[in-house]
Amino acid sequence: MTEIPGSQRLHQLALLTLDHGIASAPDGPVVAFAVEEAADGKRTMARFASDTLEDSLIHARAHLRESGAELIAVCFDGFVTLEEGRFDAIWVMAQQRGMEHSQSFFQRYQPSDHEGGFTMLGNPGYGGPSDPLYKP
Repeated sequence: MTEIPGSQRLHQLALLTLDHGIASAPDGPVVAFAVEEAADGKRTMARFASDTLEDSLIHARAHLRESGAELIAVCFDGFVTLEEGRFDAIWVMAQQRGMEHSQSFFQRYQPSDHEGGFTMLGNPGYGGPSDPLYKP
């Protein structure tokens, strides 16, 4: 992942978070959650259940704005549109302290209620830079 901005630790956190999110997807829409990694490598996770998926993402991002962790990530359920069409996708935005923007990653999937059941589609993708997660 050398062409993607950020350290190897950031990329590892993003992919671990994405893996956790996609593992939850067969049970229905993924409730937004935040992951924080301290400088010593210790990780914590918090879920943000709310009335809507959008509200859960708002609460997760608000939580991360105040984080003192070295690395942070937020995971949520959404969609991605590619040349092949629009797909259900799990998204992760991850940021390392000192970076201007977060970096976004996604994993496409076919939902459980689709003919054939839940299936991951393709490999994780890089969505590019995104809004910062840390408080400006």
